[in-house]
Formats: sequence, C-alpha cells, structure tokens
Amino acid sequence: MNKINLLLEKYPNEFYELVDKLYSEKVPKKTKNSKLIFKFKVLGKTYDSNVVTKNYMAFISDIAKIHPYEMFEKCIGKCYMSREEKPIKQLHKITDGFYVTGYSSSEVKIRHIKNICDLLGIELKYL
Repeated sequence: MNKINLLLEKYPNEFYELVDKLYSEKVPKKTKNSKLIFKFKVLGKTYDSNVVTKNYMAFISDIAKIHPYEMFEKCIGKCYMSREEKPIKQLHKITDGFYVTGYSSSEVKIRHIKNICDLLGIELKYL
C-alpha cells in the first residue's frame, strides 16, 4: 500500500493513466447500447447533457474563464491538453493557447472534473 500512496502523491496523473489502461484491458467493455451519463451542477451552473464530452468541455471552458492553463496541468495532465493546436483526435479549443482532447474515456473525464473541483474547493453536485 505504501508504494501506491507514494505513486499517488508524486505521480498522480501517470498513476491514473496506468490504472485506466489496466481497467480497459481487464474489465469487459460496455455494449453499444449502454452509455455512461454524468450530469452535475457546479458554481450554480448545470451541466445536463446526456453526452459526457459536452458537459466536460463546457465545464473546462467555464473554469478556464477564471483560472489559467497552469492550474489545469495539476488536474488534467499534459497528455490530455496542449498549448498549441496539434493533430490529435477530438481536440477542442478552450481559449487561445489552450486545447483539450475529448478523446478519452468518460471515466477519465469525470475524474478530471472531480480533480478540478477538489483542487479549487468547489462543491460538485450530482444530478
């Protein structure tokens, strides 16, 4: 357990990436008809699309209006974001010099949302 705690403390993004990869390999995939829906409310705004990526991008865009790119590096991880437009699948422009990929699992996006809320001390209400 000490090894896990140490990795979580020093390398949280890499640790979660490895866990996500292992999970994807070992846990059966969802069927085409099943879909993860994650609706929530933060800072008085409701994110209620049935598409996790839409809620995720809207949330990131709203938070980016008040917090700099560097804050997101602590919560999202460099492999999911960039300062420049790159040929990456589902790359979304958040602001000038801030791009985030939507090409990740719903679980990863949800974890990013939770990480941002935890870091900023924002209450996340599930709908």
